[in-house]
Amino acid sequence: MLPEDKIEEIAIETIRVLVNRFRSLPDENSELRNMPFHLAFLKAFYKKIDIKNEDEAIRFLTLSSWFHGLSTTLGQSYFENVAHILSDGEKRTFNNYSIPKSAKMIIEDIITDLKSGSRKPNMKEEEKMLRRALFEKGNTNELERGLNFTADVYIETKEEVIMIELKSVRPNAGEMRGEKQKILYGKAYLMYQFPKKKVRYYLGFPFDPTSNNDPCGYDKERFASYLIEFSKYFDKDEFLIAGELWDFLSGEKDTMCEILKIINDIATPKFEEEFKIVNRFCFINEDALYTENAIDVKKFEKYIEILNKWKLYSEIELAKIVSKIGIKEIPNPYRKQFEKLINLSMFDDTGRYNKKRKEKLMGLYDKLEIS
Repeated sequence: MLPEDKIEEIAIETIRVLVNRFRSLPDENSELRNMPFHLAFLKAFYKKIDIKNEDEAIRFLTLSSWFHGLSTTLGQSYFENVAHILSDGEKRTFNNYSIPKSAKMIIEDIITDLKSGSRKPNMKEEEKMLRRALFEKGNTNELERGLNFTADVYIETKEEVIMIELKSVRPNAGEMRGEKQKILYGKAYLMYQFPKKKVRYYLGFPFDPTSNNDPCGYDKERFASYLIEFSKYFDKDEFLIAGELWDFLSGEKDTMCEILKIINDIATPKFEEEFKIVNRFCFINEDALYTENAIDVKKFEKYIEILNKWKLYSEIELAKIVSKIGIKEIPNPYRKQFEKLINLSMFDDTGRYNKKRKEKLMGLYDKLEIS
């Protein structure tokens, strides 16, 4: 079970994506992209996908483009941000570094052998070869430039360094050789920098598209055979997938199912309506501030109900604090500050969470010492 603070952070990230995608959702007033070739080819599929005319075809293509944007958002930011929340890690880029020439030669030998098929991928054996090349006496100390790389998730402790590159579940054909090469360079560099630490570098796949019955399930051998040339360069210990990946990041069991539940609880057909309710303190009656009538009880209960469902736990505490301040007679200049803060939004137009609103209101509450 994930702790409440991480659940809330994932919920906030989920709301950010939804707000952004609603902003870009095409409607009847949207300017339509010119897609003459797509439109021409699509005519052959009108009967198969129940399209009756060109207007419906344009609508279909526009929504397809929007949905492609959602996939891009998930791949480029959502999965990565959730991975950072779960692991307390960060993204880190390594440029213009050097490693011993002996290690570089071993890496190129491994890649050449894997490409020719004369060697099977074996993570443990490859790591032994790298350490020998880096530290064995007699090897040259001459340094050479390594390949630049970025770890989407970088985690460092006293004992180990862990790096994960998050990948699309359908990477481009031919991409595997370069990925393997980059990982070997990354391992060699971090081993060289931290000779006493264990260095791990994985590919991470957010879900297993070959798992038909269980959305969080996975079969590593089946998935590896599903990708072109993947098994040629990677053994099953070099990648994490679906529930295995998310559990590894959080250190807890069933994390992927928890993430999906968070999304399912927020991303309902009522999202826009509920977002309008919780994005402001809708339960405050400004005309009756600092009196017993300052809080609309029914609106307050609805506000708390949505926050509970959306798992915005600290916002529930904030709403209770605001309701306490709202019915008290408070002195200036706190009064003006309170009136400004309660008119701020929880999320801005891009879906970015306004953490300062919460911090300032809680700070004001502490100063007022209201019980």
